[in-house]
Amino acid sequence: MLPLLVIAALIATNPAGSPPKAEPAVTLVAVGDVQLGRGVGRLIERHGPDYPFEHVRDIIQEADLAVFNLECALSENSAPIQKRFSFKADPIAADGLARAGFDIAILANNHSVDCGRWALPETIDVLESRGIASVGGDIDMSAAADPLVVERNGLRLAFLARTFILPDGVIYREDVPTVAVYDPDRIEEEIGAARRRADLVVVSLHWGVEYARQPQESQRRIARRLIDAGADLVIGHHTHTPQPVERYKNGLIAYSLGNFVFDSHAEGGRRGTVLRCTITKSGVVGYQEIPVEIERGQPLLPPIAPTAALRNAPN
Repeated sequence: MLPLLVIAALIATNPAGSPPKAEPAVTLVAVGDVQLGRGVGRLIERHGPDYPFEHVRDIIQEADLAVFNLECALSENSAPIQKRFSFKADPIAADGLARAGFDIAILANNHSVDCGRWALPETIDVLESRGIASVGGDIDMSAAADPLVVERNGLRLAFLARTFILPDGVIYREDVPTVAVYDPDRIEEEIGAARRRADLVVVSLHWGVEYARQPQESQRRIARRLIDAGADLVIGHHTHTPQPVERYKNGLIAYSLGNFVFDSHAEGGRRGTVLRCTITKSGVVGYQEIPVEIERGQPLLPPIAPTAALRNAPN
């Protein structure tokens, strides 16, 4: 009879006798609102496009995928439309995004057409010319609603982005450049279609009450419904304040990541969360919530890396 240690060693190897391969994993970093115009734009003019990301570049670059919500138009010639808050940034600001290590810009929000709908394709071109893909905004509603499928480390991830908040200052139309609007009658089907093209599905939602610290109960119901429909990760934006991160079944929900690069002076608007996830075919198997404080347009990390914040996803 073989000793127990020998039996254990045989069980731990594959039929060829070599150790089993580790399950492919992707490190995903998601951050909140990035607004590169107004006061931040003046700081970029003075200090250069890398200025907003000087203190967070390492945490972004170490990720396999880094995602952010772009809260402005990147346009050289278009003028901001007339409304209460209209954000425009010089395209040179995208150089800082690229060198910081960002991979995906979320455009499904109420500021992507702040320079009019025809500046949206320009914004997309500016991003693409720097190697940054975008999701949630495009030349028409059909294209805007399409998932972005990205492959990293042998895993295929599909990103969907939807906004609950319609852009101000333009008449909403589906046949011209626009952002993808949340449709409760179609979202489950859209998640299912995305899942057939990828191993995992990430859904971004632009929603909620500005400066609220907690999601509404209706948001909790919607987010859980999306996990039930097949989403692995739901990330939220728009409130400008960080809100809770919640485990639900095999999924993870970040109701709002708050601001990341912004010039907000409102209470709570100078805080955000960096969500760092480890993702395998099983879903989100671990995550960290890393708080940031924003000073003069720059997100600042805690003085000590929050290694103790690592949490496992539910079994």
